[in-house]
Amino acid sequence: MMIESLRGELIEKAPDHAVVECHGVGYLVHISANTFGDLPERGPCRLFIHYTVSVDVRSGSSEHRLSGFVNAEERHLFRQLIEVQGVSATIGMLILGAMRADQLRMAIMNGDEGALKRIKGIGPKLAQRILADMSGRLANEPIQRLVASGGMGNTLKVEALSALVTLGLDRVKAERTLQGILNDRKADPPELEELIRLTLKNL
Repeated sequence: MMIESLRGELIEKAPDHAVVECHGVGYLVHISANTFGDLPERGPCRLFIHYTVSVDVRSGSSEHRLSGFVNAEERHLFRQLIEVQGVSATIGMLILGAMRADQLRMAIMNGDEGALKRIKGIGPKLAQRILADMSGRLANEPIQRLVASGGMGNTLKVEALSALVTLGLDRVKAERTLQGILNDRKADPPELEELIRLTLKNL
């Protein structure tokens, strides 16, 4: 059984879980603190789901776990996180509860070990492993996948990054510089050509 998303009625929520009723069945879904804040108190909702089954070797009993996210990008990053040795589903949720998806991406791109160590349960070794493992994976993701997930924030950034990578520039450095410029120019976003020019100037 594969569950990609749940759309239904939110009938209960707590900082670590929500119950979504779909066609008369209530599904208990594990969520992060950020997802808890994003969900309404009650009413219609949709969660993107990561579904896992763990089996106890001795007893043969199985546990079905649904982890829920408000968007596909958060789910994608969660799936990347739990591939890192030492990052359980619980720790993955703690990370995404402490940092938004774009903040986590920036921390990884910038090699910001301190940002990860500030999260309860993340020590220096695990923070270093997360940065080492995920920086390569995120850098190798197709830009088109990020567009589809909304993870890049907006079309302007995606188009600029695509052009810069086509010119042969290092993707991680280009993305980091692009984000810095966009953060500085929130009140007055540059046009595409100016954004590319500013990025080249600051690389």
